[in-house]
Amino acid sequence: MKLTDITIALALCAAIPAGAETLDLTVGIPAENLRMFVRPVNDTSREALVELTADESHQKAKGQVNVNPDGLYYLYASSSNAQYSLPFYIPADRAASEFSLILDDTTTATSLSDNVNSALNAYTTSQTQKSKTLGAKADSLSPEQIRGMLTGCITEADSLIGLGHLPAAVADFMRIQAYIAASDAYRFADYMAMRAKRQLGFGSADILPAAPTVLDTPMAASFPTAPQIVIANLPQGTLEERLAALDNIYKTPEIKGRVREVLVSSFIDSFDYANDFDNGEARLKTVVEQYSLPQTYLAAFRGRRATIPGTPFPAGVTLVDKEGNKVDFSKFKGKFVYVDLWASWCGPCCKEVPHLQELEKDFENSDVVFVSISIDSTKAPWLKKMEQLNMHGNQLWNSDGELPKLLNVRGIPHFLIYDREGKLLNYNAPRPSSEQIKTLLQSLK
Repeated sequence: MKLTDITIALALCAAIPAGAETLDLTVGIPAENLRMFVRPVNDTSREALVELTADESHQKAKGQVNVNPDGLYYLYASSSNAQYSLPFYIPADRAASEFSLILDDTTTATSLSDNVNSALNAYTTSQTQKSKTLGAKADSLSPEQIRGMLTGCITEADSLIGLGHLPAAVADFMRIQAYIAASDAYRFADYMAMRAKRQLGFGSADILPAAPTVLDTPMAASFPTAPQIVIANLPQGTLEERLAALDNIYKTPEIKGRVREVLVSSFIDSFDYANDFDNGEARLKTVVEQYSLPQTYLAAFRGRRATIPGTPFPAGVTLVDKEGNKVDFSKFKGKFVYVDLWASWCGPCCKEVPHLQELEKDFENSDVVFVSISIDSTKAPWLKKMEQLNMHGNQLWNSDGELPKLLNVRGIPHFLIYDREGKLLNYNAPRPSSEQIKTLLQSLK
């Protein structure tokens, strides 16, 4: 790869005054089709991620990012064949600054050379190289070599922190960055070893410090994968037991809040609604009250009642036909309805279409009606795929994307059967290609 310099001018006009809310950025564009994004490290919301907009010359791009009091930001560079993510540090009171993003075969860094950014640059470059090596040579590296690489993720960060006299927030960031890098690399190496039918010979606990010693900090909540790592290190048990363990082990409200979100959301997504709805609702209500969680969790759980046999098709779901006309599911009342939830991008879904079309022919003029409902996020791919597959009959699109949530569908294709009254008869109906489906449909009375 040729050396690429991306000049970034931080157009601050002057030092950022105390309490400033945004940071103006002007970014030089060195190549066509390169997109640049910036966000403060402390804000993982979608709104915080700012894409910089190119001017008429397409040589510079501008945007505003929210100020991070800790001075830490992520710079993302994305092209058709590569993506890069680099942390950088600009104190809130720094005057206008310029720096370059340097990418070549050995370096992934910014040109900022103060002690803080030098440490961030050195670590980013080192981890990029480790990731490349592990990705390319995982099958040929010995367990000892892999262990050395993963241990190095931690020791290199500690060394850079010790030498750099870094601000506390930056040191905290680097420790967490190193822990997550080592954890992610271990999971990848372990997967590759299992695929090759061999053993690494060591566990994650052999290379990583105890999770709470690193992740029990507000900064950890800024890392999207941190909650999952915390959960992986909690004792196994029920939702209530794991939430109690979280409270006993961790003290930081920010990280506990993020982990609770993941644990409760997972409970809602994986619950067996058909067999124990009332008990699950009572358990969740107790948890919501005990931890002062949003009532939206209870609303989401209650909304999944539609997965229980005997309940009606979810009310309020928007279904439209290819002409854009709204269609009410009640129009099929009086018939048994075999529903196919699918999407244009789903290969297994598309493979079922010819079998579904055969079923429609076999049950023409019967008491069974077939309805395909696309959960594509946009309409155009749905229309295009229908044309390619010559799909006909009752073809609908769930334009608001709510149906798979209300039906707690975790994978497609997914098939359901509703009775003549529009109530759920079979939540996991056989596929059109199965041997059982014809007999099942013929038995409907």
